Amino acid sequence: MLKSARVALEFAREKEEGRFFQAMNVLVYSAFAVEAYFNHLGAHLDSNWESKERKLSKFKKLRQFNERLELNQDLSKEPFRSVMDVFDFRDALAHGKTEEVERQETVELSEDELRSYMIGTKWMDACTLENAARIFSNVEEAIRQLHKAAGLGEYPFIHYHSSAYSLA
Repeated sequence: MLKSARVALEFAREKEEGRFFQAMNVLVYSAFAVEAYFNHLGAHLDSNWESKERKLSKFKKLRQFNERLELNQDLSKEPFRSVMDVFDFRDALAHGKTEEVERQETVELSEDELRSYMIGTKWMDACTLENAARIFSNVEEAIRQLHKAAGLGEYPFIHYHSSAYSLA
């Protein structure tokens, strides 16, 4: 899933057209990647993880990992702040609600631009190249820190397949 986020980020960097949607993909797949990694790490640390994981919020999982692995990180600071931000973003999309947005601004748009003009909600405002790149980088770093602290090695993104391996 992190590879999907990385590819979407590369596309967003290369081409302005569709950048909003590629940034959205980066954020969604980054959230999926962290959630998958939490389940991987949880199963490694706790043989009863599968029965517990649905009962714990994502923040509680992160807090438990921070304590159990003795990371002693301030979770309100990067890179872990981005982990929580990307979960909030994912939840906003997954559990969408009607929002009223009021803005007063003057814009000059062509007829073509007017067709695609959007007044942004908080989640829409998050879909920028800069934000996607920041979140992606911090998610990778948070996973690396958790992986290393769990004694699983330096490279959480290497997957072994029989006698070969690939980088995610």
